[in-house]
Amino acid sequence: MAELAPPLDEDAIKQLVPFNELLRHQFQEALKCCELLTLPPRKKLFKRGERDAYWYYLLKGSVDLLDEDFNITSFSADDPECRRALDNRPPHRFSSITTSDCEILKVDKNRLDLAITWEQAGDYRVEESDDNDVDWMSALLESDVFAKVPPANIQRLFTAFKNEERALGDVVVAEGDPGNLFYVIEHGSALVSKRSENGVEQVARLGPGQFFGEEALIGETTRNATVTMETDGALMYLEKDEFKSLLEQPVMNRITEQDLDAMQADSTALVLLDVRLSGEFKHFHRENSINIPLNKLRQRCDNLDRSACYVVVDNAGPRAELGAYLLVKAGLQAYLLKSDSE
Repeated sequence: MAELAPPLDEDAIKQLVPFNELLRHQFQEALKCCELLTLPPRKKLFKRGERDAYWYYLLKGSVDLLDEDFNITSFSADDPECRRALDNRPPHRFSSITTSDCEILKVDKNRLDLAITWEQAGDYRVEESDDNDVDWMSALLESDVFAKVPPANIQRLFTAFKNEERALGDVVVAEGDPGNLFYVIEHGSALVSKRSENGVEQVARLGPGQFFGEEALIGETTRNATVTMETDGALMYLEKDEFKSLLEQPVMNRITEQDLDAMQADSTALVLLDVRLSGEFKHFHRENSINIPLNKLRQRCDNLDRSACYVVVDNAGPRAELGAYLLVKAGLQAYLLKSDSE
């Protein structure tokens, strides 16, 4: 049975992909997804054909990778390839076995992906709204997201909204907490703040008709910012299940590989978009796809070709779903490519 090795070597982990692209506070969050193992020779790490919930990085020692024809490729921790997880494209194409005493960094892929999603999604634009006489329903319906909601869902949406009064200084959602509700400001205003290396920074101001909280629900992650009431006011909110069935599902266009082939055959102007970090993209990516990491997508949406059709490829977990949503929110035609396993 594997034994835990000494404490994590943060300097060594900072050289690994994608840890090398994270800011300090992001990196500290990502460390929570890691476990350091010491293994003797002749211990199996993973088996060819399996879909693994973990990534394995070789920090010390050596391993062999065996393909289906029993050809062996040997790696030692000093090899440049070991900056990336061993055989990290699911399902495993190789079986892996240690050939010496090893230190292995075992990383929970889903937790790491959620941590990166949470950190990358929190880059808000500052939006000012000084008009408290704005009708929240009208303002909401004028947004690009709600413009895509089928008419049959609109009445059901507004019937499902619940109201709550809030006072000046109330914390509506707190950064890092679970996300279960989608909010719209009915009247009053709220401030959005986020932790950074320089402390807590205000990143946006929200007024009537503006909404928040949806990204934690779509990305299935925790809140990426804190929202505090700037004035007395009232909020409308949807429960998570109502949000997903009445709003997220209608506006998130999911397509299959067959749909994609048909669109390409129809000469549709398609842009295949990969929202992973640049180091992940460089290691492997879908042919003809371009890379805009999720943490840069929000700022670049305004400069994207509005006549094009964007297909977010499905190799980034919740980041892909959130990326597709951000494109829709910006008024772009966007689809999410579903994996064969869904």
